[in-house]
Formats: sequence, C-alpha cells, structure tokens
Amino acid sequence: MTFALQPDDGAARGIYRGWWVAAGGFVMAFYAWGVGFYGHGFYMAVLGASTGWPASLLSSVVAGFWLANVAASLAMGRIADRFGARPTVVYGALAMAAGCFALAAFEAGFFGARWQLFAIFALMGSAYPGLAAMAVSAALVPWFRRRLGLALGIALTGASAGGAVMPPLMAWLSARYGFDAAMTGIGAALILSVLPVALIVVRPPEGREAARESGAAPAPAARDRPSPARFLGDLRFWVIASACSLSLGAQVGFLMHQIPLLQGPLGLSGAAYAVSIASVSAALGRFVLGALVARVPLPVLGAGCYLIQALGLLLLLAGEPPALLFIASAVAGFVIGCIVMLPPLLLVDGFGREGYGTAYGLTAAGMFVMASLATAATGWLFDATGAYLWPLLGLVGLHVLAGLLVLWHGRRQRSREAAP
Repeated sequence: MTFALQPDDGAARGIYRGWWVAAGGFVMAFYAWGVGFYGHGFYMAVLGASTGWPASLLSSVVAGFWLANVAASLAMGRIADRFGARPTVVYGALAMAAGCFALAAFEAGFFGARWQLFAIFALMGSAYPGLAAMAVSAALVPWFRRRLGLALGIALTGASAGGAVMPPLMAWLSARYGFDAAMTGIGAALILSVLPVALIVVRPPEGREAARESGAAPAPAARDRPSPARFLGDLRFWVIASACSLSLGAQVGFLMHQIPLLQGPLGLSGAAYAVSIASVSAALGRFVLGALVARVPLPVLGAGCYLIQALGLLLLLAGEPPALLFIASAVAGFVIGCIVMLPPLLLVDGFGREGYGTAYGLTAAGMFVMASLATAATGWLFDATGAYLWPLLGLVGLHVLAGLLVLWHGRRQRSREAAP
C-alpha cells in the first residue's frame, strides 16, 4: 500500500519543522540562561559593589526571582496546554527585556529602594518560564517522541551558549560602557532575537507532520487533558517532582553564588570565565545524556548526574590552586544541562504527553521554590559562617537525597512492570 504525500505537508519539502522549533528553542534558552540564570552571579557582584548591601539581602533578592517562577510556571503550564507555547514565549521575551531595562535604570540611579530591586527580579522571574525549559519543552513535546532527548539537547544547548557568552560579555560591556548601558543593549537584543522566534517558529504541528516524521501523537483535545489533581494524587509524580526540585535547588544555589564564591581566588573576570567553562562543559553533557537516554534507565542517569555535580562542588572546597577551581567548575557544569533536561524526560516517561504543560508547571513550581530556598540559605549560611564550606556541603546533601529518591522511583517502576 502506498500513500501520496500532500502538497501542503511541510515535512515533505525539506527539513522537518520540528528541528526549526528546536533551533528556536536554542535562541530562547540562550537568553533565558544567559540573562535570567547565569547572569545573577554577575548582578550580585555589581549590585553588591555599588550598594554595599550584604550577601544575605542580595541572595534574598535572587530568591524572589525564583519564587516569582512558581506562580508563573503554574499559569504558563496551563496556558501552554490550552493555547500552545507561543503566548508564554512572547510574555517571557517582553518581561525579561523589561527587567534588563529596569536594572539599567536602577544602577543609573533613577530609583534605588530595596523593594524596587525585589520587584525587578520578580518581574524577570515571572518571565523566566516563558523562555526556559518549561516553554522550550512545551514547544518540542508535540513534535517529538523517539528523538525528544536529542531535540531537547539541541535546544537547551542554547543555555550553555548563553552561559558561556553572557557573563564575560556583561563584564566587558560594563567595563567599557557601564552596567546601565550594557543591560539596555542586552534587553534590546533579547526583544529583537526572541520575538521573531515566538511569532514565526514556535507553533504546534499540523496534520501528520509530527506523526509521520517522529511518531509523536497529536495533541489531545482540551477536554481530554488531565487536571492538576490527577498528578497531585499520584505518588510517582511527587517522587519525580521532589527529586527534580532538590537537584535543581542544589544547582541553582551553586550557580547563583559561583561568581561571588570564585571572585576571591580568581578575580571577577576569572570567575566569569569559570562560569563560561561550566557552560561549555554543560553543552557536552547534554549530548552525552541525549545519547544515553535510549540505553540507560532514566533513574540511573538522573542519580549519576546528581552525584557528578556533588563531586564538582566538593572539589570547589579545595580552594587552591586556581586550575583546580576551573576543573571543579567543568565537573559541576558537565551536568548542568542534564539536570534541566531530566524533568521533561522523567515526566514524559512517567505520564506521557497528555497534560504535559500542567505536569511540568506543577513540577517547576516545586523546583523554583527549592531554588529560591537554596539560593537564600546559601547566602545566609555564608553571612553566618564567613565561608562557603557549610553552604556547599548542604548543596551536596541535596544532590545525594535527590539521587536516592530517583533510584527508589526507578526500583518501584521496575517492580510494577514485573508484577503479573
């Protein structure tokens, strides 16, 4: 039996359109992580120098960024299920750029109250899910089934590129033109780069586009999509969400303090380059994970990723020589992207594609609460002890607990599959 290709079927005319969506995700991730993730350590260093505010206060400001992610993730997950990822990306681009402009105005002295800085970071936090893993994965899940890991690896490599480029670029632009001019330019570039992606590239598949090329099922009708109660009443969801939250909290707590932690032994420029090394290492790690997804059980992969980053954090405690700090950043950075990729993969593996946006939004809410708490606690512990020893050990403990949880989930899953 043969099937005639329809003339309006875009997949028959060249590159499968899902790969263009992955390329658009690369651009989104570049700015999400470059501006809204890796940039925080730089913002803390600059604002700490200009305001003299303590690390605990600035850590709380960054914690507010992650708390704003909670409500935004819940809302955007439902929006993505109902309307697709495009509206979330448009909002993410506009709000993140507005946060850049507001930071520039704050540093320029147009306003300077502490609550205003909290408001700026909350605005940027509400934008983050619209550019980061939530929106990227929601845009890709309808297009891919067998190659979802590879598509996520390609798209989220933009996070590594953003982390490699943005901190040194911010440092260079700030030194040459001033922090306010640097953030204004970055905000403008963000709008000019991401809005066309949102309006032209990000869209769901039509007809048999996804089904023929990647075996992905068409999106379910709105009435068939699971409600939040379905996931909240399932122990599997809580185990996956808890492991993802603990691991992301540990990762964010480290990355938000990476520049302040390394600024002493390496200087501001050296610390920024350490961030770049971690980001480049993360790009390699994403593709390694994508290659292993089909060969190694996801719980085992997850536990391995968590323990690798824990090892990198322990190496940072050595303090000297500088070369070891760069190596430690590379080790910890190798799984940065993997830890971000694992929640979508674990959720799709456990629950399928129906209601994915809702499931990820609920999971992201927990992840961002933990990211907020870990970031703030790291700053508080540093102020209390005057060193990063206990903060880093605490983050290592979170990774170990996350690894134990995800392995327990895998064991329960195997037992359920083996049951008659």
